[in-house]
Amino acid sequence: MSMDLPVAPNPRGNVIPKVYSEYVIEKEALRLTEVIKQPKRWTFEHCKTIAPYTLEINELKKDKDVYLIAHSYQTPDIVYGVADEVSDSYSLSKSARDAEQQIILFSSVRFMAETAKILSPSKLVLHPSPEAGCSLSESITAQDVRDLKEKYPGVPVACYINTTAEVKAEVDVCVTSSNYLKICENLPGDKLIFVPDRFMGEHLQNSLQGKKEVIIYDGECEVHALFTGEKVLSWKERASEAGINLQVLSHPECAADVLEESDIIGSSEVLIKESIRLGKEGFNNIMLITECGTADRVMAETKDELNIIGTCVMCRHMKTTLLEDILQALREPSSEQIIELDKEVIEKAKSSLDEMFRYAEL
Repeated sequence: MSMDLPVAPNPRGNVIPKVYSEYVIEKEALRLTEVIKQPKRWTFEHCKTIAPYTLEINELKKDKDVYLIAHSYQTPDIVYGVADEVSDSYSLSKSARDAEQQIILFSSVRFMAETAKILSPSKLVLHPSPEAGCSLSESITAQDVRDLKEKYPGVPVACYINTTAEVKAEVDVCVTSSNYLKICENLPGDKLIFVPDRFMGEHLQNSLQGKKEVIIYDGECEVHALFTGEKVLSWKERASEAGINLQVLSHPECAADVLEESDIIGSSEVLIKESIRLGKEGFNNIMLITECGTADRVMAETKDELNIIGTCVMCRHMKTTLLEDILQALREPSSEQIIELDKEVIEKAKSSLDEMFRYAEL
């Protein structure tokens, strides 16, 4: 049993990179194969094809003083080829807030780039793929939040960071997959509204049972919603029959029955760190219940032999961005690639993000 990962993407050919010598291209291709560590998917020949893109992107970043941050679900050529920082939503939110550069390029989906603009309104924030949305973010509107607040007056509203700027502007505090339990437990009162992820909300209900009533909204991530406890149990049974001690690591956007079958629950960064720790401790058979990019990072960043069992689900939104989109945005961004938000929305949304940082750092 092994992890079934998608094929490495080829350039569309809409943006033509600079011409480099064969020596420079081969040197860059070798660097890419060494850092990605997936020679069967990311072959030397494939890396030669993308090398001109990574070379020019890295040149333009330096020339224009651009800080390029990417979410873990981006493809390895972006993560290890051109990104200055790669992490989950919480860490990248802090990076966007603290970056010294005046130009930030966010390789991700739309709501993450909006978050960077909220935290750094005076900076130029570029999002290379304007069409890259998010099923969870698009499941709720600002009006939906206002309706909940009217139905439950005075109840604090906690909002998962996977939401639009307009939704963030209507809530009391934002949370991420790495801090939602801590923040929601510390919110005042014995009741809270949690939006929009119903699975994460159900996990909160179970965790805070007897302490707080959690009112949830019916949104979901289309990737994590595909995993079921039955499927995970089936993989565990097959592993056991083969004499394999399987460790299951799941993202909290999964359903409760998936989390019940899991040994470790956490954000993308937690799953990566725990996978690496398990490998060092001799637990080499792991199953990652999340988006494929997490497995890509585990394979690239561990020195131990890990057998990643099962299958992942690829986020079509996160995988929209290609190197050529980043190159085009760095050369001459279109108006659609520049994040612009209403000043009042920025101010109100920033308040909910500031509250997140305050609660998370208590």
